Amino acid sequence: MAILRRILAGARVRMTRTMYRGNMSAAVADALQERIVLDFLDGHVGADYGMSRSEKLDMVRRIKLAQSSIESATHWTYHLILGTQILSIPPAIEGAVVECGCFKGASTASLSILCERVGRTLYVCDSFEGLPEDDGTLHRYPHFKAHGFYEKGMYAGALEEVKGNIRGHGVLDVCEFVKGFFCDTLPSLDGPFALVFADVDLASSMRDCIIYLWPKLEDNGYFYTDDSGDMELVRLWFDEAWWQEHLGCNAPGYVGSGCGLPISADRCTLGYAHKVADSSASYARVPWLRYPDTPKGD
Repeated sequence: MAILRRILAGARVRMTRTMYRGNMSAAVADALQERIVLDFLDGHVGADYGMSRSEKLDMVRRIKLAQSSIESATHWTYHLILGTQILSIPPAIEGAVVECGCFKGASTASLSILCERVGRTLYVCDSFEGLPEDDGTLHRYPHFKAHGFYEKGMYAGALEEVKGNIRGHGVLDVCEFVKGFFCDTLPSLDGPFALVFADVDLASSMRDCIIYLWPKLEDNGYFYTDDSGDMELVRLWFDEAWWQEHLGCNAPGYVGSGCGLPISADRCTLGYAHKVADSSASYARVPWLRYPDTPKGD
C-alpha cells in the first residue's frame, strides 16, 4: 500500500500545486492519471485470474519503471489502459496479444508483464529498422494543431536492443518476435488474437494491420492504436467502401477519432475499434428508439 500512497500522493500534490498556480489543465491531467491507476486496481479487473490489489499495484510499479527506463513514444498510463483491457478478457477467450510497432520496447515490456500473468503469447511485430518510406505524405493532426512528415528509418529500435530492454524490464519468454514489414509478416501470423495494439504512424502500415489482423481478432475484441490524432489513419476506420472491398464487412468506426480517449487534459493519441457482431439480431432494444412492432405512443 505504501507504493500506492506514493503514486497517488504525488499526483495529488502536483494537482494542488498546479491548481494553486492557476494551471487547471495540469491539475486535471493529474486527476485523470489518478483515475486510470484506480481503475486498473479495481477489484473486478483481473478477478478471473485471481489477482489481488497488491499484485496489480506491483504491476503498476513495474510498468512505470519500464516506461521511465526505456525510450518511449507512449505514456505509461496508456499501458495501464491496455492492461486493464487485457486483465478483463475472460480466460475462456482464446488468443494471443499482438503489438505492431514497438520502437525501443517500452510498451512491449509492459505488455509482456501482463501477458505472462494471463498466460497469453505476445507477438511483437516490427521491421526493427524504423518506418518504411512514406512518399512525402503530410500528416495532419487538427485537434493538436500540428502537422509534419515522417521519414524512412524514424522510430527504429534494433531487435537485440529491444530484446535487451524487455529482458531487463519485462518478460522475454512470452514474446515471439516477428521481424519484417507488415505486408510480408502478418499474413502468416496465426490467430486467434484477443487484443491488438498498433502504433504504426503510416496509413499503408495500418491498412496491412487491419487486413491481416482484424479477421483473426476474436469477436468482441479490441484493436487499440496510438494513431488517433492522425486523421488520415482515423478515416480508415470509417471507410465503408474500403472495408467492404478488403474485409467484406461494415467499417467498425473508431473511439477517440482525432483527439484520442478522454484521459488527458492536453491530448491523447490512444483510441480503439471494437469488433462486435455485425448483425442487428445480436443488438439490444433500447427505449429511446422505435421498432416496427412497437405500438405508436408506447
